[in-house]
Amino acid sequence: MANSSYRLNSSLSDANFKLSCEAIQSKLVHPDKSLVDQILASDNPQEPEIILPDEQKFYWYLAIGSMINPVSLYLRDIIPMISYPATCIDYKLIFRGSGGMADIEACSGANFDGVVHLLSSDHMAALDRLELGYNRITVNCIDYEGRTHIVYAYQMKSNKNPESFPHERYLDIITKGCEYYKVRPEYTNRLRNEQPVVPRKQPHEFQSFQGFPPDVYYSEEELKKHDGSDPSVPLWISINGKILEYAGLPPSDHPDHDSHRFLYSYIKDNLSGREVTDATAKALYEPMFKLPLTSDDICDEHRAQIEDSYYTRIAAGEQNNYWKPVGRLRCTKIESVL
Repeated sequence: MANSSYRLNSSLSDANFKLSCEAIQSKLVHPDKSLVDQILASDNPQEPEIILPDEQKFYWYLAIGSMINPVSLYLRDIIPMISYPATCIDYKLIFRGSGGMADIEACSGANFDGVVHLLSSDHMAALDRLELGYNRITVNCIDYEGRTHIVYAYQMKSNKNPESFPHERYLDIITKGCEYYKVRPEYTNRLRNEQPVVPRKQPHEFQSFQGFPPDVYYSEEELKKHDGSDPSVPLWISINGKILEYAGLPPSDHPDHDSHRFLYSYIKDNLSGREVTDATAKALYEPMFKLPLTSDDICDEHRAQIEDSYYTRIAAGEQNNYWKPVGRLRCTKIESVL
């Protein structure tokens, strides 16, 4: 439960974040300097896009949430060509909804800090696909040397979600990214010391999916057949080796119908018919744990934390009516941790 007196304890994840940064630095392929010089020679501070004579496009993008963090970027295969800290003018940063996700709201005279990245057209397109609940808009930023630039940022499509507290994991990602890219310490410290957060759950608080029929196992091939592409075959998703079957949306007049429809659409398009633990470890990066590049990198506690996050979203309360436990995935690596 949210507690207005609880603040981020970022020291708990410092060691693993440092190791993660060292690991990705050894893997990054840095862009050719001559190409970067060519791109910057065509830059117009009044435009968020750069178009080269050969029609290649590049985009200036202001990160406000997870994309501030270099590990989150790497895990999504998004590698900026340039990154620098900047202040966004006439907007304020807020957190919305049950997940406490970052959003921006126009506010004359207000400002907040973030990180501006220069992205290729492929990486910008990948971001558009990731930010399904957001619109891409233009905002004005000032770097720490006083230079202004119009850049893209993402703003929630709906502002009906109430303001809320971010989760501790999420704010940890943001503040560590701010430190990495050298955002003003006074801004980062204000987020860390003044922004209330929903504290991380302790392992003994993790919830898990229950009620599975005993000794019922399915292969990965059987799981793949339930990807939602055939209307006559139920949609399945496997979380930590536990297979759930989608049982239908709530009625259209139900207050949670729209949120369930959005969640179902996302699962169908991105997660159905597969075991999602590894992908989730990358998409919902947790600085507390080792960089999740392979299945072996994901410890039992991390797997339990991921299962708990899904349980909270799709099996708590009334939502339990819409997902039915049907069996387990026959996979030696996963069976060993169940």
